[in-house]
Amino acid sequence: MPVGLQHLREIDLPNTGDLEDGYADAVDIVAIHGLNENSITAWIEPESGVLWLRDLIPLQVPKARILSFGYEASPSFFDDERIVEKIQSLATTLVADLEGDRSLENCERRPIIFVCHGLGGVVVKKALAHSASSTSSLVAHLNDIFISTFAILFFGTPHDNINITKWLLLESLAPSRVSSRRFIRHSQPTPKVKLLNLETVTNQFAPLMKKFHTSFFWEGMPTDFSEYVDFLVDQHSAAPSIYDAPKCAIVGANHSQMIKLTELSPSYRTVLSALKRYCRMAPKTIFHRWKEADNAIARVRLNEAHELTDFRFNLLDKVMDLSIGEPSQDEPRNQHFFTRMLHSDNYIGRTAASKRIRDAFLSTNISFSMQGQKRFVVYGIAGSGKSQLCTNFAYNNQESYWAVFTIDATSVRLAAESYSAIGKVGGLEGTESSGKYFLSQAREPWLLIIDNADSPDIDLPKLLPPGNRGHILVTTRNRDFRDFGNLGSIELGGLEKEEALHLLLRSARISTPWDISIETAGNEITKTLGYLALAVKQAGTAISQKLCELTEYLRFYQYYRKKRQRGSAGSNKIPVEIGSSGQQADIYTAFDLSFEYLERKQTVESQDAIEILNIVSFYHFRNIRVDIFERALKNRQASTAPSTLREAIARRLQPPHLLPRFLRDVADTEPLYVKAVLRELYMCSLINYEEGDKSFYLHPLVHTWARDRIHPNQRKLWAHLALNILMESVTLPSDRDREIDTQPLREMIPHLDECFAASPVKIELFSSRLGRLGILGANLILPTMSYILRGQALTAAKCGYIYAQSGRFGQSAHLLSMVKDLTVQTLGYNNGTTQKAMLFLADVLWGLGQLKSCITVQSQVVEARRKRFGASHRDTVQAMAKLGHSFWLNGQYAESLRVLEETAKTSNEALGPEDPDTLIALDHLGVTLGSWRRYEESKTLHERVLKARKHILGEANLETLTTMNNLAMALLDLGQREEARQMMHQVYEMRKEKLGKEHPYTLWALCYLSKANIELWNLEEAENMLVGGIAAGKRSLGDEHLGVLMGCGELARVYARQGRLQEAEELTLGTLRKVKESRGSEHYDFIYGMWKLGQLYEQQDKLDSALDAYRTAFENTKSRLTHEHPFSKQIKARIASLEGR
Repeated sequence: MPVGLQHLREIDLPNTGDLEDGYADAVDIVAIHGLNENSITAWIEPESGVLWLRDLIPLQVPKARILSFGYEASPSFFDDERIVEKIQSLATTLVADLEGDRSLENCERRPIIFVCHGLGGVVVKKALAHSASSTSSLVAHLNDIFISTFAILFFGTPHDNINITKWLLLESLAPSRVSSRRFIRHSQPTPKVKLLNLETVTNQFAPLMKKFHTSFFWEGMPTDFSEYVDFLVDQHSAAPSIYDAPKCAIVGANHSQMIKLTELSPSYRTVLSALKRYCRMAPKTIFHRWKEADNAIARVRLNEAHELTDFRFNLLDKVMDLSIGEPSQDEPRNQHFFTRMLHSDNYIGRTAASKRIRDAFLSTNISFSMQGQKRFVVYGIAGSGKSQLCTNFAYNNQESYWAVFTIDATSVRLAAESYSAIGKVGGLEGTESSGKYFLSQAREPWLLIIDNADSPDIDLPKLLPPGNRGHILVTTRNRDFRDFGNLGSIELGGLEKEEALHLLLRSARISTPWDISIETAGNEITKTLGYLALAVKQAGTAISQKLCELTEYLRFYQYYRKKRQRGSAGSNKIPVEIGSSGQQADIYTAFDLSFEYLERKQTVESQDAIEILNIVSFYHFRNIRVDIFERALKNRQASTAPSTLREAIARRLQPPHLLPRFLRDVADTEPLYVKAVLRELYMCSLINYEEGDKSFYLHPLVHTWARDRIHPNQRKLWAHLALNILMESVTLPSDRDREIDTQPLREMIPHLDECFAASPVKIELFSSRLGRLGILGANLILPTMSYILRGQALTAAKCGYIYAQSGRFGQSAHLLSMVKDLTVQTLGYNNGTTQKAMLFLADVLWGLGQLKSCITVQSQVVEARRKRFGASHRDTVQAMAKLGHSFWLNGQYAESLRVLEETAKTSNEALGPEDPDTLIALDHLGVTLGSWRRYEESKTLHERVLKARKHILGEANLETLTTMNNLAMALLDLGQREEARQMMHQVYEMRKEKLGKEHPYTLWALCYLSKANIELWNLEEAENMLVGGIAAGKRSLGDEHLGVLMGCGELARVYARQGRLQEAEELTLGTLRKVKESRGSEHYDFIYGMWKLGQLYEQQDKLDSALDAYRTAFENTKSRLTHEHPFSKQIKARIASLEGR
């Protein structure tokens, strides 16, 4: 077997030394074969003897030199846990051999195009990662390969793992027994899977992926293993969907045949087109890449000749820097800049602190690659400017970093989400571990700001990415965290005297030059305020607003401080953000002066601004959307518009609605007025804007002060008023609203939580013993009572709706239960409003998996609507469709089939074949048919519904996505695994975007996507999905939720297929216990789980235990599933088979 670098074709071109003449048009095409192959015969078509790279490609690309690299390719050689080490060894050899050959041929800068087959592609990825890291003066020549590589063609390369069992079997078969027949036989059971993980190589290569043009090809036919046929590398592994690059099957060829091409091969022209295009594009791009690399290397060698260092370049069309050297004049180094705060041009002070951070991180005599991971901690009291200091440092020094990222360490959950976003930037999966891995492997200089690591729940070491690379800034109020700064730490307290003076006078808008009297007065103020930045800035704002003159400020300050001391006498409450009572007095008093300015203005806008300040003190202090107030204003105007006499009389009976002034007198108020009011707060530095002017935030100290200044007896009142504004901004959807934008509702949740904490929503009489007649009688005496109850019910319904749209079904169910009980008491079951409330509650119970309660409520609504409207009325059809679907989820397939067949028939006749409610009934019926194993019928119905919904609602609509989900599962049941996986992947990504990553319906899609991956034997990917999805499901839904248990069941299937039978058995038994407790032993999921448990026992030769499991499963099919169901018959047959042994 030839090893090393083989020359298949030479070219004879004059070397003029000018890279822009004809010499630059030449390319090196380097081929690397896969397992069970060698560097020559791997590429030869046996019948014709054509070696297409040597014999055909030069006819189209005459200036192509063809090389082939050979290595020991026996599968048994790689059947080892040290496979990555062996690949590393091959990769190192490939780089060294190729660099040496090109150096001897004087073509070190000629573009390279790699053509890889199977494992050869993995070797190339590792080789390029090795070459990319070879940047020191001693090994920089090896970096030539990385710079010169333009494109890679991957033929059947596994990008996730290798099932070495298949390769070993292929190796063991004599050549005469390995069939080359080109047809697909029915698969027989395959040998046990043994996966060798390639994730490390893939993750190392991911940051470099965007630098190269790539094409992915997969085998169009399975390989014949004598006893069965199967794909050696399936499409999902050979052409990962996360890569945005051309992908194509090699038609009519198995894994070995896919690189044995002739001019007559079906896919030859596709391959030729890609290769020819890359050869045409490569020379110009590589020429410019080398030009930039030369400039960078010259600067680095001049300044740091003795250091290990990187140099930078970028592809013209795929920019990504790899450098710590000085950037070129025409290209900024920084490619990613993500900070929580905006850079402040008016930032004053902290010069010494900024210099200390810069000296620690950017010392000129230490290169990035040699320094190890550097950490610096900035700690101090709230309001001392820690976050702004770090933001400004990042901004001012961004050209020293390829990337700047920020971790929101306010909570563990937000920190994980921050890392997930970094993982996506690196081309990896959006997970916390991917983000950390990406940073740990990136050679480029990066800065990470871990901001607001204040919570006692934060374990700072766990927040740090692994490895010895990167610069990390930590901001915290926790003094103990300073020990984690291996470069040191700094405490921020008061400003320097000179800094505080400049901040005060600039905030006060006092023009320079400043005379001695101004500086003297200013210094007295800053000294009194303890040089605290937030207090000094607030004082300057008060002066700029003409509340007082500079020389008068201290007199006003002392007055308000004494006033505050008198007002808070006897109160020991000190906000947690303040370190001492003195600091509290200094900062709070400065805020008081600004507040006094608003009060003294006595304008309508300033008074409304005060009310809004009180209101937002009961919201979360960040991301307060301006359109909350704008929507509330518009909705209020619509509700108070001129109406009928009856409505006018009813409105007179209503009690006054607790709202701020600007929502009480709305007749002539324009939405722009809201921004005018907020400007009053902004001019006093009490709020700051983010996202332009779409949302604003309060500094945590301002937020605490604003609430503290409200008298304790009035806080509940203002909290209730704040809640009312949220409610005014929300409208409940009508039956015509098929889909709404849920993003504003999800962003409202933190504010709703704050309001609830201060003033919980209650319906005072919902549990009254008066009963319906008593309440009606009371309404005759007190007619406003019904309006009070109606208002409470509407608030509870809107809050329940918001929580439901955000996936917090537990809180939603509690609120909607109150609404349902009240409407039943006051209006009765037959009332339309009561029935809508009951169906809304049933939907939430469905989402919680409380199916018995859900079915009870839905059955009551169906019965009431049948009596009132008849069976063919739209309202009845809607209720029956929901009931039928709940029967299905509860494992009552017979009842579900009966109800949905009737509903679909009635709706089709009464409402029409493409009516939205008909489509809902048909879609639910398709799911139920699938449960009866009537897969073709199920698929037909889902395809019909999907076509109609795409036409009517669009592809991204949530109802359309539901149908796509159902169709994907039907395809999976019919054996169309890859089609099912692609469709479910689309559903998952779109639900994640529209609903959020941890919404229950998003997690449900993730579970179904993992099912498709399991069937495709993408077991590691399925395991990662399920582990993360189950953890998220437990956080939002609880351990007992049906979706969580279903995910656990699928994870057990993964373990079983991986040969981890003991783990699979333990997880299955634990899941079955929970299913039995929460759903009962007659639920389909319990029966199916017992069936899978029996199969596990059979795999372990525990036949008695297997029989017990099967018998338990069959016994429980009597009532819900019935013995007529195909699955019942399958279980019965298996029992008979085992008993007959």
